[in-house]
Amino acid sequence: MREKKKRIRRCIATGVFSVSLLAGMFPLQENKAKAAEIFSDTYKVSWAVPSIENLYEKGILKGTAPKEFSPNQSVTRAEFAAVLERAVDRPIKVNNFPFTDVSENKWYYSAIKKAYQMGIVKGVSAIHFAPERPITREEAAGIIAHTFNYSHSDKALAYKDKGKISSWAEDSVKAVTEKKIFSGDAGYFYPQQALTRAEMAVVIQTVLYGPLKMAPKPKVASRTSYRLDELFQRTVQPLLDVPYHWGGASPSGFDCSGFTQYVYNSLGVSLPRTAEQQFEIGAKVSVSSMQPGDLVFFDTGSGSISHVGIYMGAGKMAHAASGQGSVKINDIDWYLNHYRVVGVKRYL
Repeated sequence: MREKKKRIRRCIATGVFSVSLLAGMFPLQENKAKAAEIFSDTYKVSWAVPSIENLYEKGILKGTAPKEFSPNQSVTRAEFAAVLERAVDRPIKVNNFPFTDVSENKWYYSAIKKAYQMGIVKGVSAIHFAPERPITREEAAGIIAHTFNYSHSDKALAYKDKGKISSWAEDSVKAVTEKKIFSGDAGYFYPQQALTRAEMAVVIQTVLYGPLKMAPKPKVASRTSYRLDELFQRTVQPLLDVPYHWGGASPSGFDCSGFTQYVYNSLGVSLPRTAEQQFEIGAKVSVSSMQPGDLVFFDTGSGSISHVGIYMGAGKMAHAASGQGSVKINDIDWYLNHYRVVGVKRYL
């Protein structure tokens, strides 16, 4: 036992961890089936599928329900603490446990208590831990950098929202960025945004084994051989209510052209980033001839292209709606009647 603890401490010091250190959180039996064959919802996060599959096959991750992984579900502070408590074996530094909001009858009581006493996690105040609050990306970065002893340089952060990173988390964000444990979305880190299960899978995969290549993009069947209305519905539905964010092009937040680009990229079709650039390519289609998947470009009053949406069929349009604050599917007639249609383009 003493030799085992020495080995574990040596791994902590070098930042190299064995999978067995996470055995307390997840059963370590080999799962031969691919995650994609077990979970029906991992298609929502194609960028995380390799990490989810690798960790699932090794028994490190499991689903939230039969056939479900819930990749976009937030990770709570208790869940994140439990992973690290079972991953790290360190001497107890303090014997007190001050958090009045961590009840002894909760599943996470012993995990949070031990993680705190080992000095891995801290509370949100002197007496509160907020166990069921989603952990933010900057909080997770801080815990990871501290747990795995990641150092950082004095190089300035390049994130566009670096000013929103809390002062206490700045060094940790630098460290996990330089180690390529965390990465931003479209130049943003989103420090106060909740960490998701998919993101946690990628973080754990990268810490333990290094990064995996992104899953290959699916090939889109031809228009004549596939129900494109169904295909676009399956792609768009998981993105509904994602917040509108100017300049956003990921499930963390979309603007109108970022949304159309992301949907098409998910289907294996590369589109340029801006609405104006997207309008420059594709085949011209009349409004009366629109089919599911066609992009509709609008002038909302600026005199040029200022909005784009995806025609979904049945008189509906999917778009990142700034006025509604998120991705929505609306009746397209309202937009056709209130705004000037610059044109309709087809890419499939």
